[in-house]
Amino acid sequence: MAQTGLMMGQTVADLGCGNGFYVLPAAQMIGPTGTVYAVDVQTVKLAATISIANQFGYKNVRVIQANLSKPLLDILPGSCDLVIIGSILHEIDQKQELIKNIYRVLKSGGRVVAVEWKRTATPFGPPLDKRLDQEKLEIMLQSAGFRKDKDLQADGYHYAVLYEK
Repeated sequence: MAQTGLMMGQTVADLGCGNGFYVLPAAQMIGPTGTVYAVDVQTVKLAATISIANQFGYKNVRVIQANLSKPLLDILPGSCDLVIIGSILHEIDQKQELIKNIYRVLKSGGRVVAVEWKRTATPFGPPLDKRLDQEKLEIMLQSAGFRKDKDLQADGYHYAVLYEK
């Protein structure tokens, strides 16, 4: 998250937030005047996210239950400075719909950070045939009107890219 350049008071949407792995550092970085939208289809994941946010005293996290394969209407268009999609693209069949949602909620000049599993054998993670290689992801983002900002450092199992609207 430190590589994204997030600043105090900004608005972030973590689409497919799961248990809140990226939500907590984002909430800390943007401070009490910012907002993090934690979006997931699974209520149990959202409950875990809001529980841990409350444990750490973050009152700037808003949970939204939504299917990201459908239009996301619970976040205002052009309201987000950063959208996070962390290891979810391999789980979604309607990837174009997810990318449309990202584009819609981002401000002009807003950024999306995408983290995905490398398409190489790892001791854990999704099956290789489900993984999306970096080149395909980048083609999808560029086709939707995003411009590449930079590659980000990630662990040995993932790659991460930052794109701008």
